[in-house]
Amino acid sequence: SIATFLIILYGVHGSVLWSLKKLVEVTKMDKSKYWKKVIAPQRLLTASSAAIGGPATAAALAQSNQWESLLTPSLLVGNVGYALATFIGLLFYGAANKSLL
Repeated sequence: SIATFLIILYGVHGSVLWSLKKLVEVTKMDKSKYWKKVIAPQRLLTASSAAIGGPATAAALAQSNQWESLLTPSLLVGNVGYALATFIGLLFYGAANKSLL
């Protein structure tokens, strides 16, 4: 069902984000200011929202929490994700359609 799919989607996505954050912390990379900015919770939440919900939800999240500096990147990442996913989906469809014939 759709609920099972969404639970798996959000679970895997959250696990990957959490694992990357822990990996950076374990490797002691978080002592530099650069890595602290990259894995800031605001950035991870906005990127996660853009990846799963698209640009509209990511922009809404950034604006509602007054993260003005993340508003434009959330729109860009969400739209680039849509563009890439559309072509990847078409490639998968083409490959699956050829294998079925």
